[in-house]
Amino acid sequence: MSIPYLGSKRKSCNMIYRIINLREQKGTLVDLFCGGFAIGEVFLKNGWKVIANDKNKFVIALLDKTINKGLDENIVTQFVKREKFIDVIKNPNNYEDWFVGFIMCVWSFGNNQKGYMFGKNVEPIKKAGYELIFNSNETELLKFIKIPQKYIDGIKKQENWHKKRIALRTVCCNLKAKRIFKDMPSLECLQRLESLQSLQRLECLQSLQRLERMERLERLEIYSKDYKEIEIPSGAVVYADPPYKGTATYSEGNFNHDEFWEYCRKLSKTNHVYISEYHAPSDFISILSFNQKSTLQRGAQLHNNQPQEKLFIHKSKVEK
Repeated sequence: MSIPYLGSKRKSCNMIYRIINLREQKGTLVDLFCGGFAIGEVFLKNGWKVIANDKNKFVIALLDKTINKGLDENIVTQFVKREKFIDVIKNPNNYEDWFVGFIMCVWSFGNNQKGYMFGKNVEPIKKAGYELIFNSNETELLKFIKIPQKYIDGIKKQENWHKKRIALRTVCCNLKAKRIFKDMPSLECLQRLESLQSLQRLECLQSLQRLERMERLERLEIYSKDYKEIEIPSGAVVYADPPYKGTATYSEGNFNHDEFWEYCRKLSKTNHVYISEYHAPSDFISILSFNQKSTLQRGAQLHNNQPQEKLFIHKSKVEK
C-alpha cells in the first residue's frame, strides 16, 4: 500500500508490473517520478532493486521516514485542524520535511497537496469521529447524532484504532440500512462518519512500513532531484510517470513535456524506458491501455468518459 498521492498508480501498479516483468529480466528499476511509491513498492517486493526519485522533497522525506525510520503513531494519529493544515502548507520551513509531506498527502482534498480535506461544515463531525476512535469519547459525536449506546460501546471495546474505525463504519452502514434515522441531518452525519479518509490513508502509510526488512532496504535508493539529474545504471529499466499533459498541475510547478519526451528518446537508445501517459508523440507505441479514474482530471467526470491510460515505449524497442 503506497503513500496516498496525486495521480497514484496504486490501482494499476500490479498490471504495469506484470507487463514490464514479462518483457524484462529482473534487475534494477529506475522510477523517475515515484510519487507515492506505488510502482516502486511492487517491484521491490518482487525482488528488483529500485531507484526511486521525485522532485517533491516533502513526499520523498515522508517515504524515507516511513520505510527507514518509522512513523510516530502519537503524532500521525492526531486530528489535524484546518488552521494547522494551512499553516503547514504556507510555512513548510517551520516543520520537518516528512511532516509537511504527511500533511500534504494525508490531509489534503483529493491528495491535491493544496486544499484542506474537509469542508467547514464537515470538519466538526469528522473530529467527533476521531474523538470516539482515539479517546473513547462520544460526547462530541452525540451532539450531532444520538447513536444508541450499545453501538458506541461496541466500537469502544475494539482493541485498536484500526478496528474501531472499521466498527464505526459498520455501525453507520447498519443504522442507515435499518432506517433508524430518517431526518436529513442524521443521514448526512452517518454518511460523513462512514469514511474517515485520513485514517484510511494513514493505514496505507503503516502498511508501507512493512518494507522495513533489511534485505529490501539494501535494494532501495531514494532521491529528490530533477528527473534529468538521476544517474541511470547501465541495463536498468526506467519507468516514468510524469505529470500528464492537460491535467491539474503538481506542486513543483510547470512541466516541460516536449523536453521530457526528447529525454526519453535519447535514453531509449541505451535503456528500456516505459512511460505512463494518456497520449504520446508518434514515435512512441502503446503496449498497454486501460481505464483508470484519475484525481488529476479537472472537475467531475464519469468513469466511462476518462481517457484511456496507456503505457508507452519507444518504437525502436517494439519487437518486430
